Amino acid sequence: MSVELVMPKAGLTMIEGTISAWKVEEGAMVKKGDVVMEFENEKTTMECEANEDGILHIVANAGDVVKVGMAVALIAASKEEYDSMKNGGNSSEAVISQAPEVVNVDAAEVVMPKAGLTMIEGVVGEWKIAEGETVKKGQAIFDFENEKTTMECEATADGILHRVAKTGETVKVGHTVAFIASTKEAYDALVNGTAPASQAMCANECEVCHKSVALSMADTLPQGGNAVAKDGHIRATGLARNIAKSTGLNLALVGGTGPNGRIIAKDVYSYLEAAKAAPISAPEVKAVQPTGEVVKITLSGRRKSIAKNMRKCFETMAPLTVFAEIDVTDLLAMRQKYVEKADVLGCKISVNDMLMLATVKMLKKHPMLNSTFDGETISSYPYVNLGMAVGLAEGLVVPVLKNADQYSLLEMSKALRDLALRAKDDTLVGGEQSGATFTVTNVGMFHIDFGTPVISPPQVGILGFGTAKKKFVEYKGEFCPRTMMHMMLTFDHRVFDGREAGEVLGDMKELLENPELIFV
Repeated sequence: MSVELVMPKAGLTMIEGTISAWKVEEGAMVKKGDVVMEFENEKTTMECEANEDGILHIVANAGDVVKVGMAVALIAASKEEYDSMKNGGNSSEAVISQAPEVVNVDAAEVVMPKAGLTMIEGVVGEWKIAEGETVKKGQAIFDFENEKTTMECEATADGILHRVAKTGETVKVGHTVAFIASTKEAYDALVNGTAPASQAMCANECEVCHKSVALSMADTLPQGGNAVAKDGHIRATGLARNIAKSTGLNLALVGGTGPNGRIIAKDVYSYLEAAKAAPISAPEVKAVQPTGEVVKITLSGRRKSIAKNMRKCFETMAPLTVFAEIDVTDLLAMRQKYVEKADVLGCKISVNDMLMLATVKMLKKHPMLNSTFDGETISSYPYVNLGMAVGLAEGLVVPVLKNADQYSLLEMSKALRDLALRAKDDTLVGGEQSGATFTVTNVGMFHIDFGTPVISPPQVGILGFGTAKKKFVEYKGEFCPRTMMHMMLTFDHRVFDGREAGEVLGDMKELLENPELIFV
């Protein structure tokens, strides 16, 4: 009897995984516990082991995204059973190839409500009714939230609830969240996938339709253009823009009737109404030979996680970056003395080591920067867990040096070097990438003069350093060459103010321009 090998659930929030590589070839013998596949989620790459002895039949290929609990392979107990799978018998592929009979069902659709003129999508919150339970029309079945508030959505009919969207999922206004089946047979058809396609598909098709209509109706619809300024900017109200965006309409085609020719919501609705009645004519398209192929790159789990965190910073915070230029001539001279004593010290002290130690000293003086903020409460920590941004080809990694305020320069240098090497080898373990109270990024090693570092929520700050360069500056009353470096502090303005940020940069400048103070 064959057994299924499914995509494992590696974490409470994991809902799907990407197959990285198969470690065993199709048709090979495997033993229970053998590593047969590598897969990745948003955070890391892991191995999947065989759950039985037998012959491996691969169902999903490397690069496929598979839902948790869905089959990625079958393990046949015998050669005969494997041959049957290969020939299309009793395999997942054979099952997939058999299209289920479509059955018309009597079911009401529950869609994401439009709770406000500007709402275009909502996030599904807590489901108040379990899957398969009976509901009454008007009964609250789930919570949803938009940018402003949390509300309840009520059942649109009596019947049995079949949930389509999960808690935490973002759904566009008017798109399907659930169905309410009138009978047990209709519910079973919905669950088994034998019901007709959801009306939500129509919404997607309408968006595409509006785009094609906008291109091909130019001669038959009201002509726009009076709202387009000389610089190309389109004068339109926020509501008009939201309606156009949700329908895929190019605002440049719409004529504005508002003040100074501004496009208002009424203009967009009028254009869309005209589009419904206008005859569709195929636009003349000139044949253009492609000069190359489009390369589509699927984001890795790590890249997805980075994208999510970067976006979260600007969606949930009020980040502001301030700059200061510092003279690191004496700091580099001190570091050179340490380098010359590397054999005695047992390691080679880097500039980054000294910057990190100075940062720790600064954070002990400014504990509000060494904190996290959840939107309601600021948590200031008595210890410093220092995150160190490490740039890899696969993406950004931030190993964390726990209790960094307990380290000497020599101890910190060795610990940071160990973390950086293991980050590059992808061998960091456990909590070595979490729990940071503050982060430092040294972009100078990538020949970047300065930038605007992005905070990793729920932290409230990040300190960056640019490339050190020699330039002529005034020093002790005369112009002479000194080595200068830019320093950048990004902070959450909800927690920290400009005055305090200036004090932080001032203290860091004092420490780095007088490096002996770092050790006092």
